[in-house]
Amino acid sequence: MIKHMVMFKRKADTSDATLQEIMDRLEGLYGEIRGLMGIRCYRSLPSDRPVVWTFLLDSTLADAEALREYIAHPKHVEVNEWMSPYLESRAVIDYEA
Repeated sequence: MIKHMVMFKRKADTSDATLQEIMDRLEGLYGEIRGLMGIRCYRSLPSDRPVVWTFLLDSTLADAEALREYIAHPKHVEVNEWMSPYLESRAVIDYEA
């Protein structure tokens, strides 16, 4: 099993409604991509600290091949391309669980 986690930081002008839509679209990938066993987004608590990320994507995939398929899948690519203009940065970690 592979854990695929991504921390996102939104741009200052990205609205709360857009942020919620990003998280909804990401979670909507569940059931659409083979090997994606679970996907959930968690919003950070409000903070003035500059190192705090806006939200976390926590997903589980069946194996390394499923992760490769997920990343290249047209539905994932579509969400990624749509949300990218609203995000300042992201950090990814993939590990075997």
